Amino acid sequence: MILTTITFIIVLGILVLVHELGHFIAAKKAGVKVLEFAFGFPPRIWTKKKGETNYSINAIPLGGYVKMLGELEESKSPRAFENQKPGKRFMISVSGVLMNLVLAWVLLTIGFAVGMSPLVSDPDTIPGKKLSSEVILADIVKDSPASKVDLKAGSIIKGAELNGEIFTFNTISDLSKFTKSHYGQTIKLNVIPENSKELKSVDITLQGEKDAPLGVVLVDKTIIRVPWYKAPYVALRETAKIVELTFDFLKSFFAKLFVSGKVSEEVGGPVAIYTYTGLAVKAGVMAVLQFVALLSVNLALLNILPFPALDGGRIIFILAEIVARKKVVKERIENIIHTAGFVLLIALILLVTYKDILKLF
Repeated sequence: MILTTITFIIVLGILVLVHELGHFIAAKKAGVKVLEFAFGFPPRIWTKKKGETNYSINAIPLGGYVKMLGELEESKSPRAFENQKPGKRFMISVSGVLMNLVLAWVLLTIGFAVGMSPLVSDPDTIPGKKLSSEVILADIVKDSPASKVDLKAGSIIKGAELNGEIFTFNTISDLSKFTKSHYGQTIKLNVIPENSKELKSVDITLQGEKDAPLGVVLVDKTIIRVPWYKAPYVALRETAKIVELTFDFLKSFFAKLFVSGKVSEEVGGPVAIYTYTGLAVKAGVMAVLQFVALLSVNLALLNILPFPALDGGRIIFILAEIVARKKVVKERIENIIHTAGFVLLIALILLVTYKDILKLF
């Protein structure tokens, strides 16, 4: 519990710090006056002024912000955000997203260089040395053969026994071929339960769906070490695939939200992140590394969405200005739109958090 809480705060801290650092550095480079660089949301715990900027730590560690002169109020100062050329404002707005993508890439580069299981790629497509390979039971389908016996998610499926012969499963393909070729038969499935080192045998009859006689969701955990000079490229390719899959999910999420008004059960807020942080901590340092990389990509894509108060919302106004060659919306009106968007975002976060809490009970 304590370790999970500490890790949760550190994880959020890294994600927020990297994102806001992107905005901060870009603003400073552009000559914009930064009034405050803050971690968390008020009330304020600690603050110190260095130069022209207040550096603050706030009580609610669920975000952060960089407050720039002329960002939310009118200012005639040449150093105000609103008085910069559209190109500079665009770079300041997009820099946080870029930093989160860079963070994911760096973490995955380290992971592959040390030895890590790919998150979304087929292990056979990774140019490296396989250190180990395991088939993990991720979930059990309702009313399937697996649901009728003593099997738990998180178990490692080592192999099976049939007619005195022992079969070993190193990949999902090995297991899938075995179950399909022995459809209708009763086998002994050899598993190592989560948080255990003892091998356990379970009698199970392969039946039901012929394409999935066991009725389980599996994860292929193959640890691969990539040569250091190839790791950056492999990590870049993995990051691109994560971006693609995350973007597809976000499209379906918002389509469902706006069409039916329902929030997908697969979406989680701070409570879900806390829960998954605990699972990652149990799985080890590399799992935490992967989790942070995934969250960083998610944070980047969420922020680039064209919604008021998000980076993407500000970018839309800037792009419209570039195309029209003039301010399309007055600064005061744009600020009102962003404020309204922020209120809606907070409401959505509270709704998702409420659903997360209900799931716990």
